[in-house]
Amino acid sequence: MKVNASSELKSRLAHAAENGSVIARDILAELKKNVDVTEIVRGFCNHFSTKRKRTSCDGFQKIRIVFTACNKDLSNGNFPDRNNPQAPLFPENRVDMEPSTFIRLFKNLPEYPETDMAYFASAICVDSKVTVRLLEGMQDIYEAYDGDNYSPIADDTASTLHNSCMRYPDKARNAADFYANFAGAKILVARDESNNVLGRAIVWEHVRCPVNDYGLDTVSLTDRIYSSHAFVIGMMQHEARRNGILLRRKFNDYHHTKEYVALNSLQETGIVAGQELQLALIVDVPAFRWHKKGVPYMDTFYSIAMKAGKIELRNYEGDGQIATCRNIGGSAVRTMQVCPGCGKIHGGFGNVFCSSCKSSLYASTVFGEVIKGTVRDYKGEVYPSVLFKKGRPIPPFRTYLQLEKLFIS
Repeated sequence: MKVNASSELKSRLAHAAENGSVIARDILAELKKNVDVTEIVRGFCNHFSTKRKRTSCDGFQKIRIVFTACNKDLSNGNFPDRNNPQAPLFPENRVDMEPSTFIRLFKNLPEYPETDMAYFASAICVDSKVTVRLLEGMQDIYEAYDGDNYSPIADDTASTLHNSCMRYPDKARNAADFYANFAGAKILVARDESNNVLGRAIVWEHVRCPVNDYGLDTVSLTDRIYSSHAFVIGMMQHEARRNGILLRRKFNDYHHTKEYVALNSLQETGIVAGQELQLALIVDVPAFRWHKKGVPYMDTFYSIAMKAGKIELRNYEGDGQIATCRNIGGSAVRTMQVCPGCGKIHGGFGNVFCSSCKSSLYASTVFGEVIKGTVRDYKGEVYPSVLFKKGRPIPPFRTYLQLEKLFIS
């Protein structure tokens, strides 16, 4: 008797192989052999299929795949259902098995590393081809963040994608606006054949390395990967490598912001793929005028700073920091104030202007402090005229207006 496998099992194996599982590819090759089942499978197991184990979660289902098989000697004279063609289908004649047990049934397969075993167990849960693409623009980022577009299934109740604090429409809107129109970032997105999102990761292409021991001036990197299935992380790292991105996060969390692993080798510096690096990094913000409001919760470049009048995103805290992006409410948290008159950073939260500018702009009267000089309307608000030159905001005021958008949720 030849190996008998259900259509769903074959489909899951084919898609898992297509999605990068070496084990699924090898099992498919075994199933295609025109030989007796005893030559490739241990024991009496045959008539293989799959079974879905479901756990309901908030907004999605955890689906775990187990394998089933008839484990009876159908030709044994004492077998109660002998000669019954339906015998292999009766539940009492079948056994459930974990993916690792199913793999080890195949005589001709080698011992696989645990990483390959885990990849197979995750990939078999998605009966669809998964495609990973590098995208840019506010619409692409918004669609990747909006939880309504996520896969309805995951392989873990702790799915980082489905539990992301940025999955709600208003938060996704602010994240997309910030990354596309303020930070100039791109995004890696994994989707299935039904266009459901299975994974996303922000990509930074022009990151400065001001002080390091590796001879690096600039790098590209992929940020923390949020995924519904563990195997998707490997697929996204592969696509990042294929796109020439140099680094990935060593730890897929929000704690370890300075630890990285090289995805590709860089001959001029001697960095090789797989090498671990520790880096303090800076993204120079173009401060696009089209950014309207808000920031996302940021796992890596969570510190917003000012240096020489320029805005920076950093993966560390230090001098010049004016805000942090570790707020799930969709806005930044102010740590210092930037004066709209001169651009100086100061800690006077009760005063927008620094002490020097305030003394030149305000006069103390018996009625309290009043602004010296005239005022003018600008985009529906009234400001001191001194903040304008030829009808346009002076550079420090323009920067101030740009920064204030970060604090609007």
